[in-house]
Amino acid sequence: MSPLIDKKILICVSGSIAAYKSCDVIRLLKKEGAKVQVMMTKSAEKFVGPASFSALTGEEVITNLFPETPKAGLEHIEMAFELDAIVVVPATANILCKVAGGISDDVISTILSVCEQSVLFVPAMNNRMWQNPATMEAVEKLRERGKVVMNPEEGQLASLHKGVGRLPEISSILNEIRKLFDTPLPLLGKKVLVTAGPTREAIDPVRYISNRSSGKMGFALAESARDLGAEVILISGPISISPPSGVNVIKVESAYDMCKAVLRNCIRADFIYMAAAVADYTIENPTQQKLKRTKQTLELNLIPASDILKSISGKTTATVIAFALETENGPKEAKRKMKTKTADFIVLNYANEEGAGFESNTNRVTIFSKSGKKLELTKNRKDHIAKKIIQFVNLENLKL
Repeated sequence: MSPLIDKKILICVSGSIAAYKSCDVIRLLKKEGAKVQVMMTKSAEKFVGPASFSALTGEEVITNLFPETPKAGLEHIEMAFELDAIVVVPATANILCKVAGGISDDVISTILSVCEQSVLFVPAMNNRMWQNPATMEAVEKLRERGKVVMNPEEGQLASLHKGVGRLPEISSILNEIRKLFDTPLPLLGKKVLVTAGPTREAIDPVRYISNRSSGKMGFALAESARDLGAEVILISGPISISPPSGVNVIKVESAYDMCKAVLRNCIRADFIYMAAAVADYTIENPTQQKLKRTKQTLELNLIPASDILKSISGKTTATVIAFALETENGPKEAKRKMKTKTADFIVLNYANEEGAGFESNTNRVTIFSKSGKKLELTKNRKDHIAKKIIQFVNLENLKL
C-alpha cells in the first residue's frame, strides 16, 4: 500500500519552463492515492494553463491571492491548516529567495509564510541562477529552517547551455515526497528489475501457447520496490492490468523477447525478481500464415525456450530471486531449481491451491535462501506478500 494514500498535498508551480513536468508529478501522486491541490504563480501560467492541472486533479487551481469570494482569500489560509505537505515544483530562484527572505507578495509565497507543514522545494533554473550567491544563501537559510531543498541535476538546460539546474528526475521527486512522511526507504539508490506475467509462444500469426499468469505478483513486487525507494524496471509479458505508476515498464511477448530485455537491463540491477511465468518450450517453426483445419490431428514440434536465469548467470552481480510454481514436491523442486539456476533466493507457491498462484489476488508462499534460511508466509493479499518478500531478501542480504 502506497504511503501517499489519502495524503493532502499542495503542489505549488512557479514560473519555470520545467512547469510542464509538474503534470507528471501530479499524475503519479494521484495514481498512488494522494489528494492533490495545485497553486500557481502568474508567471507559471505563461508556461502551463490552469485547465491542465484542474483536469489532472479534479480540483480548482488556485491562482489569485485575492479572489472575488466572501472570504477574500481567507479560504487559502484555512486550507493551509488541512494540508499534510507542500511541494514547490518547479521552484525558481525567485520563489526560493522570496520565501527565505520572508516576502509574501503572491499566492505561493503567502501560503508558504503561514504553513508549518513539511515543505519540499524542487529547483529548476539556469545554472548561473542556481550558482548565484543570493540563491545559494537562500537555499542554506531554508535548509536551516527545516525545509527540504533538492539539488537540481546537471545536464542540457533550456537556454541550450549545459550545467547544474535541470529539474530532478520524477522518481527522485516522488521519493523525496515519500520521505516527508517519514517513510523508510531501504532501497533508495538501488535498481530493481522485476519480470511479470506470462509469455506467448507463437504457433501462427493468430495462435500461441501461453499460461494463466495474471502478472499480479510481479506488479505487486514492482510497486513495493518503488515504495521502498528503488528505481524499478518491470519487464512484463502480455497482461490486462494497468502498469504501476513511477515504474519503467518494458512490454514483451515471447520468452526470447523477455530474455533479451532482461539481458539488456540486468547489468545495472542490484536485485532481480524473476516472477514471470516464462514458457519452458516454444514452437520450433511457427508458420507465417494461419494454419487451416485440414487434418484430424496436428503435430507441433516444441523446443526448449530461452532459460533466462541461466542466461544472466555471470552477467550480473545482482541478488537474484527466482520463483517456483509447483503442484507437488514443492520444497524439493524449489531447492533444486534454486541450485541449478544459481539463484540466491527462491519463492515457492502452488498452482493447485485455492487463493494462490495464477489468477488470484492472494498468495501463500515459502521463501528459501541459498544460505539455508526459510520463511513461510500465510495466505495474504499479493501486495502484502510482495512487501514481506522484499523485506526478507533485504534482511538476509544485510547479514551476508
